[in-house]
Amino acid sequence: MPNRKEYLKQLLSKDQWTATEQEWMVEYLDANDFSELETVAAEYFEADLLTAKHILDKRLSDRMLNNIHQRIGVADSSFKGIFRLFKHKAAAAAAVLLLAGAAWYMLLHDRVKQKVFATTSERQTVKLPDGSVVHLEKGSSITYPEVFDKKNREVILKGEAFFEINHDAKHPFIISSSLINTTVLGTSFNMEVHEGNAARVVVVSGMVQVNTREGKPHKNGQLVLTANKSAVYNPASQDLLLQDGTEDAIFFAQKMSGKFIYKGDPLSKVATDLQRYYNVPVITDQKSAQCRFYGSFNTVDDLEKALALIAFSLDARVKKDNINKGYIIVGGNCR
Repeated sequence: MPNRKEYLKQLLSKDQWTATEQEWMVEYLDANDFSELETVAAEYFEADLLTAKHILDKRLSDRMLNNIHQRIGVADSSFKGIFRLFKHKAAAAAAVLLLAGAAWYMLLHDRVKQKVFATTSERQTVKLPDGSVVHLEKGSSITYPEVFDKKNREVILKGEAFFEINHDAKHPFIISSSLINTTVLGTSFNMEVHEGNAARVVVVSGMVQVNTREGKPHKNGQLVLTANKSAVYNPASQDLLLQDGTEDAIFFAQKMSGKFIYKGDPLSKVATDLQRYYNVPVITDQKSAQCRFYGSFNTVDDLEKALALIAFSLDARVKKDNINKGYIIVGGNCR
């Protein structure tokens, strides 16, 4: 059997107890006060102990116990007063479970309200309670509290977003998702998590730690990333890989600055960036792919304007690709 605190945690996590577990709990309660149980439960639910004690001492004793007392006609308001009225130890253990469950239900629902911000067909920017900024991609959502707690700053991401996190060494920023979790102190990075696809984190500045979800098997469960590094988690192989993320980091940095600048980059790369930013297929033919592009375009420009600029500078043509609902850049005088 694990040590007593670990065993208490196991019991609190269960919906039902075996007869042996019921016997153990009754013997434990007969011999101990409730301070250890309060501590264990607070640790299990990652709650603040003072808040937990307040709820247990005030709400539980004043409301839950009074309600139960009225139902069974008990005058003694103490926990042990309840147990003396039960003839069977199993019934006493069940009452303890009821009381503990009710207290922690109230604790969880007493926490700060959560906000959910979701995008549909447009990118959106969200400012978090600590001043950090999240740039949500289309079809993505973020869940965060109205006020961050005293321990950390935790949000939940679905989809893709670019994060600009305010530095706060005492309060780590944690992004949870269905596949990976990312912990930062202050940095800028992009995180992408879509069900059924590989999850990816690219760091533009600073440092982050990426973990696979706890309890899932993996070959490499934790990576620390610095600028221009990327972590990719494959849900099929359950492997977390470190990769070079320089090109991605440049893309995200320019995207956030509001301007893409090219100084002799291959047109094939420019086309890839356009496709990635506008979510519209953009390709080149064999000849134009090797052309070098010198120029820039603003993120507020529409795709057609950016393509027109490219065509003019390279004396190329832009054709509509009706099959793929995109564009093809053809011809051009390469430098």
